[in-house]
Amino acid sequence: ATLCFQAFLQMCNLPVRVICRANAEYMSPSGKVPFIHVGNQVVSELGPIVQFVKAKGHSLSDGLDEVQKAEMKAYMELVNNMLLTAELYLQWCDDVTVEEITHPRYGSPYPWPLNRILSYQKQWEVRRKMKAIGWAGKTLEQVLEDVDQCCHALSQRLGTQPYFFNKHPTELDALVFGHLFTILTTQLITDELSEKVKNYSNLTAFCRRIEQQYFEGHERDSSTTAARSSKRSLLR
Repeated sequence: ATLCFQAFLQMCNLPVRVICRANAEYMSPSGKVPFIHVGNQVVSELGPIVQFVKAKGHSLSDGLDEVQKAEMKAYMELVNNMLLTAELYLQWCDDVTVEEITHPRYGSPYPWPLNRILSYQKQWEVRRKMKAIGWAGKTLEQVLEDVDQCCHALSQRLGTQPYFFNKHPTELDALVFGHLFTILTTQLITDELSEKVKNYSNLTAFCRRIEQQYFEGHERDSSTTAARSSKRSLLR
């Protein structure tokens, strides 16, 4: 989600200083990241941040008509309901991944036993959410099939265009880039999730294009570098 937010601000050509904090979730008014601190205002999560930025006179979707805006929102819901949920499932509901990667990674900023306590608390929260939305009983194969269907829909919509709505990026482009780039570059026990994305060459080319245009060349910016320090480039 943080990468979605950073891509969105880059596309809006807005300056941002990224500060990494171990307790960022607890600083956020909604308990979720990312959040921005502007003056005396704190706004969290991509949707409210987009609305906040729009109120300040910056929008990526002003050039779309009402039908296109509705279509854009529908695809954004698809990404949030499928890709984001699949990422959470892989990280917190696959037992091997949880023990070997997620718990050590999530708890690393904290001393023992706080690292284990907070990791198990987060795992319980995610699994409770999965149960509420009907994903708790899904197998890994079913989750991967959902991801494939989502990627297929996105690939069909993108086609050969540089962006989802032709020549200019929208909030959808920022959202899709953030999640696909994360899937493609985050190390997990299995590569099956990233392989689903790699099956769609126009989606991987889309991620490379966004990375080149909005992140490459900004590497000397310490805030950008800090935000992407845990990511490996698709171009290398």
